[in-house]
Amino acid sequence: MIRITTRWLRRGMPCVAPLLLVLAAAPALAVECGEIVTGHARLDRDLICTADPALTVDGGLLDLGGFTVVCDHDPTLEGVGILLEGSGARLRNGAVTGCFLAVHVAGEGGHTVRRLTASAADRGVFVESDGNRLFDSQILRALDDAAVQVNGSDNLLRGNTVAGAGDQGFEINGSDNRIAGNRIGAVAEGVQLTGERNRVLRNQIVGATDRGIDVRGLVEPTGAHVIIGNLIVDGVDGIALLESSHGNLISRNTIYSNSDQGIFVGTLDNTIERNRALLNRVDLQDNTPGCDDNLWQDNTFETSVSDTDCIE
Repeated sequence: MIRITTRWLRRGMPCVAPLLLVLAAAPALAVECGEIVTGHARLDRDLICTADPALTVDGGLLDLGGFTVVCDHDPTLEGVGILLEGSGARLRNGAVTGCFLAVHVAGEGGHTVRRLTASAADRGVFVESDGNRLFDSQILRALDDAAVQVNGSDNLLRGNTVAGAGDQGFEINGSDNRIAGNRIGAVAEGVQLTGERNRVLRNQIVGATDRGIDVRGLVEPTGAHVIIGNLIVDGVDGIALLESSHGNLISRNTIYSNSDQGIFVGTLDNTIERNRALLNRVDLQDNTPGCDDNLWQDNTFETSVSDTDCIE
């Protein structure tokens, strides 16, 4: 905000103040469907667009101003609502709906999406580049795929609400991403991890129809994911370590009332500590011979399955 004081006016600048006031109060720019925003722009109305993408932000700032961008594409067109290109683009304060893909975060990366509400026929937000941020947004419907799919690395997804996805809440295929403080419900899987060194921290996952957190490896052994402080309730499995994802840390999670396993481990060299798993069909299960190199310690549970007494 620009502040103008009477002291400035007394010092011989009376003609500058009116100009600054005009700039500070500039109205929203008229943005039309199909435009490429490279500077700063703000919607002044809802847009119903047949263009694909409906809007592009190339290194600029687009403030939706509380308005909605609606895709009015042919039903067979896999169209995009808003495309972020270049580097450091910013999108905030509004909604995108009616699209095949609501927001495509592409280009060189370093983009920020904040306070967005999105729904789509396929995915809500597709993060293809690196170093992006998705904050305080609501992805409320992604009928056929993940609400948020991340193929890039070093992205931060924090404080979002995700519901109504046909597949995952967050599908994380890259590495070194952080998924923190999100609320996830009404999805098939809460978070699915591949890649390496992703961090899943303090999320709430309620009512997943499959797994709360599903950790999968790639062709070569991968893993070293960190899963800490999550609440996972009323799903099927709480946390499942599958395939070749080794060396993960599973700590201080609370896992209640899932219809199958609380924590299931089928891989090697993991540390599972200080979790609280209760009222699941089986609270803790290690499916490797003798727990192999997995370390179980200081967990709270009632039921466990392993072929030796190695879970504690």
